[in-house]
Amino acid sequence: MRKQIILLKQLNKLGFIFLCSLILLLVAIPSEAAYSVSEGEFQVSFGIDSNHSGFSFDGLTLDFNADLSDKDGVRGEFVYYRSGVDTIAYYYINDVFRNDQLNIGRFSIEWASDQSETMNGSLAQKVQWRGGVAEPRDPGFDKGVGVKYKTSFDKFDLVASVSNNYFGEGADFVGRGAFKLNPDLRIGVGLASINRAKQSDASDLGLLIDADFTTGPLNLLCELVTVNSRQNEQKETKFGFYGEVAYELSEKLSLYGGFYGAKDLIDDLVLVGGKVRINPHAIVKGEIRNTRDDWDLVVGLNVNF
Repeated sequence: MRKQIILLKQLNKLGFIFLCSLILLLVAIPSEAAYSVSEGEFQVSFGIDSNHSGFSFDGLTLDFNADLSDKDGVRGEFVYYRSGVDTIAYYYINDVFRNDQLNIGRFSIEWASDQSETMNGSLAQKVQWRGGVAEPRDPGFDKGVGVKYKTSFDKFDLVASVSNNYFGEGADFVGRGAFKLNPDLRIGVGLASINRAKQSDASDLGLLIDADFTTGPLNLLCELVTVNSRQNEQKETKFGFYGEVAYELSEKLSLYGGFYGAKDLIDDLVLVGGKVRINPHAIVKGEIRNTRDDWDLVVGLNVNF
């Protein structure tokens, strides 16, 4: 029975992906629609750890646009990576009220600041990519089907979404506000209520506070993450801290380092790395990472087109 349920969920997901892709193509057919593949990204890496070494294909991303008018259209994203295929496809409309945008469809959830320079991602990004803390993991914390609204003011940006990943699962409510205290400092606050299907009896309530400070070639990123998880009527609160410093030595070369003090959420981790821009489209990154139990070295190539 369990295998049948899992198979049904997978078929539903594949069916939805196919439907979104079909809608995207159908919408783009009319002559008045400005359809294009706007950009993409290719990623490959070479890694060494205490037990293994070798090359890895990390992903290929293609972004699609179908602008129906000056204010609305369809956006799509096709992602092929080592563990599978994923898509995004949503209808958008601008200036619903004022300087805002409404998305309806399948989109990326916005909770973490996405300001990390590292290949590994910040603590908030890691928690989000993993789907929270409670089991089973919730892919809807990273991408979801539903409605997303975002707006911008002079000193404040806001984004909020209501979504789920599979039909019948509990809805995920995620919001993020970013305060521009001055040209150098931005404070972000994220709140996420991640609800699994009723039969899982599990949920996460995540709170994120982050600060991004830039002065000249120096950038500092700090995050405080707390997740109150409930699983089988048992509640537990977990905390974590992340700090990152990046320094731009030149237009083509940057160095950075990060520290994860978050053994309740993920393993404690220290990393140092560098980024070299080969040309306007290609970047090479290299990182040495160390946990209490292991280490690894990764060198990756990112090509944007």
